[in-house]
Amino acid sequence: MASKAFSFRLPDEIVQFVESSQLEGETLNQAAQRLFIDFVKRNNPLSTDLTTAVDVQELVKQEVAASLGEVRSQLEAQLQAQLEELRGKLKAR
Repeated sequence: MASKAFSFRLPDEIVQFVESSQLEGETLNQAAQRLFIDFVKRNNPLSTDLTTAVDVQELVKQEVAASLGEVRSQLEAQLQAQLEELRGKLKAR
């Protein structure tokens, strides 16, 4: 794959961010390149390496459904216990 060199200046606050994001042994230029590539990959709708919004939505739906199932089971158990208690009180009358 062909590549091109880029040369541009960044504001001090961006340079500070890049410096704070450097990995051990990584130059400032390497860190900036890594951050830029990560950003492009995350924001490229054509990238196949990324989780798509649809995938995220499906994961959220699955997690919510699982959580709701647990809550529903707990509520059903509590309701059943309360019904048994009420039946016991009614029989005692």
